[in-house]
Amino acid sequence: MRKCKFLVLISLFIILMPGLYAQDSQNWAFHVRGGVDIPIGERSSLFVEDGTWLIGGGGLLSAQYIFPNLPFMYMETNFGVGFEPSQAQMLSLGSAGLGLGFDFRIADTLSWQIGPDLGWTVDIYPGQDAAFSPYAGGKTGLVLDLTPAFAVTLGGSYKYVLGDIDPVSDLYQGASGWLGGVFRLSPDSGRKKVGVTNMTNDPVFPVFYSYYEDHPVGTVTIRNGENSSISNVDVYFNVGEYMEQPMLCESIDSLGRREEVDVDLNAIFNNRILDLTESSKVSAEVQIDYTYLGKRFSVKYPQTLKVLDRNSMTWDDDRKAASFVTPRDPTVLIFSKNTAGLIRDLGENPLNLNFRIAMGIFETLRLYGMNYVIDPQSAYAEASDDKLFLDFLQFPSQSLIYRAGDCDDLSILMSALLESVGIETAFITVPGHIFMAFSLGLTEDEAKRDFSNTDNFIFREDKAWVPVEITLVQQGFLKASSTGAKQWRDAVRLGVEGFFPIHEAWKFYQPVSFSGGTLSLLFPDAQDIIDSYTSSLDAFVSQEIREKVDYYNQRLSKGDSARIRNSLGILYGRYGLFDKAEEQFVAALKIDRNAYTPTFNLGNIKFLKGEYPEALKYYEQAALIKPDNPLVVAGLARTQFELEQFESAQDEFRKLTVISPELAENYNYIGNTGNSIVRASAALDKGQTFWGDEEDYEE
Repeated sequence: MRKCKFLVLISLFIILMPGLYAQDSQNWAFHVRGGVDIPIGERSSLFVEDGTWLIGGGGLLSAQYIFPNLPFMYMETNFGVGFEPSQAQMLSLGSAGLGLGFDFRIADTLSWQIGPDLGWTVDIYPGQDAAFSPYAGGKTGLVLDLTPAFAVTLGGSYKYVLGDIDPVSDLYQGASGWLGGVFRLSPDSGRKKVGVTNMTNDPVFPVFYSYYEDHPVGTVTIRNGENSSISNVDVYFNVGEYMEQPMLCESIDSLGRREEVDVDLNAIFNNRILDLTESSKVSAEVQIDYTYLGKRFSVKYPQTLKVLDRNSMTWDDDRKAASFVTPRDPTVLIFSKNTAGLIRDLGENPLNLNFRIAMGIFETLRLYGMNYVIDPQSAYAEASDDKLFLDFLQFPSQSLIYRAGDCDDLSILMSALLESVGIETAFITVPGHIFMAFSLGLTEDEAKRDFSNTDNFIFREDKAWVPVEITLVQQGFLKASSTGAKQWRDAVRLGVEGFFPIHEAWKFYQPVSFSGGTLSLLFPDAQDIIDSYTSSLDAFVSQEIREKVDYYNQRLSKGDSARIRNSLGILYGRYGLFDKAEEQFVAALKIDRNAYTPTFNLGNIKFLKGEYPEALKYYEQAALIKPDNPLVVAGLARTQFELEQFESAQDEFRKLTVISPELAENYNYIGNTGNSIVRASAALDKGQTFWGDEEDYEE
């Protein structure tokens, strides 16, 4: 009967062990111990003079499984052999048992184990049949880890072998001291002692793919399940085909046993992620490299990531829309540069170039047939109220292909077109609506000097901006600008305005490299663009200067004045009405032949018309009256430059840097006449034109 029980015990272990091994082999360890057995109790010759048992010895093989999800607990099976001499003969004890115990980590590489075990022994005396006896015992010991696969152990145990059950008597009772080695299964691949739990991630927006380099796509909890601390822990994240290589998200110097740490997962996506036109689930992977007891390990955990389509966005941060502003899109560049080139080819006009180009691009969009269409599925008014609502935004090239968009699409398009030709833009938000503004490239003082009416401008951080209600693209630039200005003023009065410069937004949400393809655009006829732009510009100028023209004419009706005619000529000149301006300056000189300002201003008119010899003549006449006037010196320098009189131009420029360094900064190209590249590009940058007004410049 006892033999049957022994065989059942062995069979049970043989059945259980492969299952546990297959489940998690890395949690198995095999202890090999050898030691000295010291008999105790009434039958020990060490304590009783006529006792039976003497000091013996033996060895033990133990297969131990540490439960990964039950802290500190282990189960083991023991196979041992002992040789216990007595006064008369030698007793050989074979044993097999099961134990359950606790493993307490008392230092980084040192643990203390303690626990009971039960089993059966095979009792063999020389010349007699083997007998089977139950036993009970316990052990305690220290385990010192040397490598991931090997440790040394030192400890002691107690065993009570029951001889006869009725009446109860002990066959053998003793304590042991032992020394041994521990061999752990430590596979180089498939090791999962350092684990990943609690991965959380939000859907990935392809348009912000560069944003995720510095902002996490999700987080994971890293848990150290090794027997002791690990060091040099590197956590990587990879998303298959949408990343060129895994990204190192965090490096941790040390992580203690059973310690956890949360890690943000960042990603450097490639632009292939912009190919997604539908939301998809993609495969991802968390990789952890670490050092444990001098050996380097690497483990990988598969994950799933949801990636939305490329046009998706939420309005929890209005700056996000800046990622859709793609000034380098070839389709955008074709559209904007064609228009800007036409505007520049119309000749010199002192009216702010940014303003004129923006007006030209707006009018080109109108001729192109761009229309404002509300998207019933994702209107900005509804989407902006729900910060997590998935809105659908068009890239500029898509809007050009569709020839339609809602307020956010058209604001993105106009911003991209202007940014592509070097004009800064901004988004303006008011409750339920978004539109845009562009920079004049002027300070507030400069804008108020160059424009007669600045009521429709926005001044922020000493920059002048022009708002544009782009949804009114079919109603003309003037209507769009005045409407945008009114909406801005109303929002400011209520304290609900939002102003987001695109360049500032790009610091967080960079523009993507998306292109809608090289689809040929049916670009409007060049002459139609010029005619529409000219008509719009004339209407703006007429509206802009009407009040001041009436004011000056009213004063002239009371008596002719060279000073008033000079001021009226400046007004016309600043807005590109050169013939009218020249007429006023000539009339002023007839009244006061020695006035230098009308003479200087006539030089400006001739310069702007490209009549450089005539311009030089007027500047030289002005110099006879005011030789050290900085405006006169500047006029001489830049006219001589255009006439390729470079030595004279440099002489005048050096003089200008002395008498007015600030003014000289407007004409730095003159000081580089030795550079042929600078000379060739001077036609594109002839410096700002300043007008001679006695109220401003008389010394």
